[in-house]
Amino acid sequence: MASTTNARDPTFRNYDSSSAAKYLQHRPKYSDKLIDLVISQHTSSGGELGLVIDVGCGPGVATRSLAPHFQHAIGADPGVSMIEAARTVPTSTKSGELITYEVRSAETLSSLSALKEFSGSGKDGLECVDLITAATAAHWFDMPRFWGEAAKILKPGGSVIIWCSGGYRVDPSTPNAEKLQDWWRMFEEEVLSPYELPGNRLARELYVNLGMPWECLERIDGTDQELKDLLNEFDEKQFVRIQSDRDGRMSSEGAVSEFLRVDFAKIKALLGTASPITRWREANKEKVEKGEVEDILEMVVRRTKEIIEEVPEGKGRDYIESGSGMVVLVVKRK
Repeated sequence: MASTTNARDPTFRNYDSSSAAKYLQHRPKYSDKLIDLVISQHTSSGGELGLVIDVGCGPGVATRSLAPHFQHAIGADPGVSMIEAARTVPTSTKSGELITYEVRSAETLSSLSALKEFSGSGKDGLECVDLITAATAAHWFDMPRFWGEAAKILKPGGSVIIWCSGGYRVDPSTPNAEKLQDWWRMFEEEVLSPYELPGNRLARELYVNLGMPWECLERIDGTDQELKDLLNEFDEKQFVRIQSDRDGRMSSEGAVSEFLRVDFAKIKALLGTASPITRWREANKEKVEKGEVEDILEMVVRRTKEIIEEVPEGKGRDYIESGSGMVVLVVKRK
């Protein structure tokens, strides 16, 4: 049975301005191949390019890549500091207007004040959104409530496209790649897992149990007929799941996951944006300051370097080719 209600993340939601700015600085942008896949999956099934809402947008990483394809764009996130950080990078849509950012959770989308400008003659005046996206964020949503809100504001034939990356992958060309991959897997499953929340595990497992609308129907209180009716607005027959293989490469439907060369300094910056890493550091701050334990990212880089240099071709190397698994989920409104 699919899980439908995910624990909210206390880390990103409560970031202060400094933490949000660092997240914006170090969080990598999504590849053009991925954005192109999202757009093609939306338009090939009848979706239009009027209004996109990026939910759980954080500092606007995905929102800024999506906006140039649409006439209008809204970024929504429950974190005040995240929205403030997003607004520091003004970005225009296809029509030339700036992205609108608003503090709002995935479970209250229909109350976005920015929707008033676009709502018209649809049911309740809300059916004005062409595409709703969630980029590495849906594992923190209350999925039944999110799907209900999405159904309220999507146009008939509109899309919800959700994606995430999960798991660390080492390119097979990396020196001592097999041993390094085994160590990274141990690091995830044994070192980081105590600092994961259920949402982190959902992402690491590439949303196998995220909770699609038709799955959520089985978990809804029998008295909530309104929510059941909303979830029935989504078409299970049109559902598409595109997932990378075990090596992190995408299926033939869309090569959007790729291995990138990252040096050790970049590895530390990237991993520093992960919430389990942040929670490890919070829990072990005093021990690190006293020198009782090594900082988790210093340990990762040290051990990665040691494993690579066990073989001659890895001597002196200060980078690896790495990536992650990825999944893209496409859900259509009837």
